[in-house]
Amino acid sequence: MRTSTYYLLLLGISLMNSGKTATLTPDDLTLVKKDLKIPKTWIISKKPSPWNTRSADTYCTVFLSKERKEWLGNFCISSSEEARFDMGVWDEVPDEEHWGDRSKEEIGYWSVTPMFIYPMTPFILDPIKNYAAEVDCSLDERGNRPTSTCHTAYYQLREGVFLHSVFHISDDVKRQRKAYVSDIRNLWIHVGKKISKRSKP
Repeated sequence: MRTSTYYLLLLGISLMNSGKTATLTPDDLTLVKKDLKIPKTWIISKKPSPWNTRSADTYCTVFLSKERKEWLGNFCISSSEEARFDMGVWDEVPDEEHWGDRSKEEIGYWSVTPMFIYPMTPFILDPIKNYAAEVDCSLDERGNRPTSTCHTAYYQLREGVFLHSVFHISDDVKRQRKAYVSDIRNLWIHVGKKISKRSKP
């Protein structure tokens, strides 16, 4: 189902929540800034994400393909509700029955794009439990229509602070594979171990 009938309402919810922020600690930032285990086919961009320059409440590490230096994805930590909505992660959507049974399908959140709403279901279960979806996306600057598939994942670190990733997994026009979901899963497991380790007494 298309999101056009809901989009104005969702935008209104976003504006009402846009002022809510918590504080990111130095330990929070190290989850996405330091000692990240990534595939040999990825590199970390030296150019900072635009998210990093907007305010102190969001930081994203940007990944590129090693061979072509093309954008592959972002791994972010944020304490901004506005950023969460901008990234397309929603706690609820109107008329939930149209989007699946939340308890039966273990829907944790929904990923909203200009075209559709996608239920986010469990991605990894250990050492943390997060939620993910494969969604339509467009890397075309004009963004007139979706031309690719992206993988988006979300984890609530604590009240007001979250981790979010989005990766380009396929160019559906050229039929080219980009990032592999298995590599994204391994990155999340690695970060999950860092979270689990720091929570131990």
